[in-house]
Amino acid sequence: MLLAAAAALAMEPASPDYHGHCQTPRWSPDGRWLSWEVNYLEKQAVELYVSAFGSTSPPRKVGPTATSSSLTAGFAVSGGLRMVVHEITFSPPSLNRFVYSSSGGSEDYDLYLDGAGTVATGPGADGNAAWSPDGKSLVFTSSRTGQGDLYLLSLGVAGAQPLRLSGDPLASELYAAWSPDSARVVFVGHTKKGDNLYVIDDLAFPAPRPVTTWAGVQTRPSFSPDGTTLAFYANHEADERFDLYIMPAAGGAPTRLMDDVMLNPRGPAWAPDGRSVLVVKHDDDAFNPVWRVPVAEPARARVVATGTVGNADLDVVRRADGKAWIAVAAQGRLGDAVRDFRRIYTAVLE
Repeated sequence: MLLAAAAALAMEPASPDYHGHCQTPRWSPDGRWLSWEVNYLEKQAVELYVSAFGSTSPPRKVGPTATSSSLTAGFAVSGGLRMVVHEITFSPPSLNRFVYSSSGGSEDYDLYLDGAGTVATGPGADGNAAWSPDGKSLVFTSSRTGQGDLYLLSLGVAGAQPLRLSGDPLASELYAAWSPDSARVVFVGHTKKGDNLYVIDDLAFPAPRPVTTWAGVQTRPSFSPDGTTLAFYANHEADERFDLYIMPAAGGAPTRLMDDVMLNPRGPAWAPDGRSVLVVKHDDDAFNPVWRVPVAEPARARVVATGTVGNADLDVVRRADGKAWIAVAAQGRLGDAVRDFRRIYTAVLE
């Protein structure tokens, strides 16, 4: 049984108007900061912004400085064309830092620590970083060995070199995500035969353990807040659509929660209490609504009354006020006279 929608949320724009689409809203772990990307399709550029949530100060545009790396030397000449700054990952609140990925005209991506230059510089592209919840490590994908392998970098250790976590010569490892206790990592192994999920249970002695073995694409995994469950997307049932699944992180049979959903870049967004997952349903007639799906009773899923249309990426966090907040990239609100580009909207999630 599908329940009626809850009371309407008081969604307010958190991002300014840009002549590009806002995407990938990302809360810091304590909700003090909110980031988003702006995708300028015509000039093939992506900009990254970080804002102190609730502040009247304008959001800060993030990017490497002219002295961060030789990679940035041509930015002034190119005028930012084809420059991509994206894939932010926040540290724990105690460190108050973040890492992002950036590329110039060379399209050779590097990781940058905000205000401190490159991270783990090496040949090939680095990206898709995730900061561990305990603040001690970064896991990221690098092509320094000729393909996309997963690496672990211990932070705060002078001269530490990245430790290679994966070595399958027929696969590229992508979309890594941490368990809440920082002890395990889940990732996607991409091969010509299909994409499946793997878990590394011991980072000191990495031995990736397959947790899905389906044909097709299984992607964008995320751990539940208690670390016992994985949520992910898969086109197992039909090639032309992606469905939402959960499964025990220790292994077991996946359970389909909802069909035909939109892919969230950082994976399915768990409610802070871990009892439900929030997704955007691919439903053009209903303007791609946000749904809240209880993991124990998926038949009791219901629409989240955001009052926004053309919804896409989203993120959820519990802020210091104890309330859960949602951020969603949307084309606008019902009744808006102009809805040219997506903006970021936020509200307390009832």
